[in-house]
Amino acid sequence: MAGNRTFTMIKPDAVSAGNTGAITKMIEEAGFRIVAMKKLN
Repeated sequence: MAGNRTFTMIKPDAVSAGNTGAITKMIEEAGFRIVAMKKLN
């Protein structure tokens, strides 16, 4: 059974400000499950 998927992108200014961990935590606390993560330069 396939479920819905959502794509989320964290903006570069949030990454450079060091907010990646906090944003990831908020996503997980909202009930989403992170199945893949990729950082591009």
